[in-house]
Amino acid sequence: MSHSDSTPPVNTTTDSAQDRTTAVPQPTLPAPEPDECEVLLIRHGRSADVVPGSPDSVDPPLHVIGVRQAQLLAERLAGKTLHAVYSSQLARALQTAAPLAAARGLQTVVFRDLEEVRLGAWGNGEFRRRAAVRDPEWVAWSRTGRWDGIPGAEGDDAFRARVSGVIDALAARHPGQSIAVVAHGGSINAYLAHLLGIHRSMVLTVENTSVTKMRVGPHGPTIVTANDCHHLYDPVLAST
Repeated sequence: MSHSDSTPPVNTTTDSAQDRTTAVPQPTLPAPEPDECEVLLIRHGRSADVVPGSPDSVDPPLHVIGVRQAQLLAERLAGKTLHAVYSSQLARALQTAAPLAAARGLQTVVFRDLEEVRLGAWGNGEFRRRAAVRDPEWVAWSRTGRWDGIPGAEGDDAFRARVSGVIDALAARHPGQSIAVVAHGGSINAYLAHLLGIHRSMVLTVENTSVTKMRVGPHGPTIVTANDCHHLYDPVLAST
């Protein structure tokens, strides 16, 4: 008897036929991969009011409202496992990170390159002043959605590179784990714009203490949620 006579033929039609006749559910969202890191990008709480050019304008702490926002964030995340907490060196970010780290017996690890965009001539409260009075130069600049154009500022490409370099490196340290990265509205926007390849660097409304949840791994990033601030209010139902 030949080999072909003794070997049963392979059925190549059963599976495909079953697929055409069997009801199947809608695919669910993909589960995290074992080599992915869950990254919670968190903006600091509201910072204190400052007089432009004053010593306090260099690095303002949290406003009393910001302190409460940080408490509400910590309460919301109380049951969340975090393996590490990272922050920029600026007071408002460190104060926001502190209750997250303390509740888990962790130390907040500081990375200066997570800080907000370096504003050059519009630093130390000048940016705030121009925004508050709707300065024509500020209005024209704001419509570009980019940091380029501010005298002496670091610009979009440099900003995106430094922030994304830190966040990607931190994610690579923690495969299969969850980390909190407390940074700034501009920093979070810069990272997302970098990932999405978007010309505008301001692509997302980032509320104080909001959470933008990412999964970052060797197969590419996944955005799970953006600007989640339900511990403060529901951004979908908010009137502004």
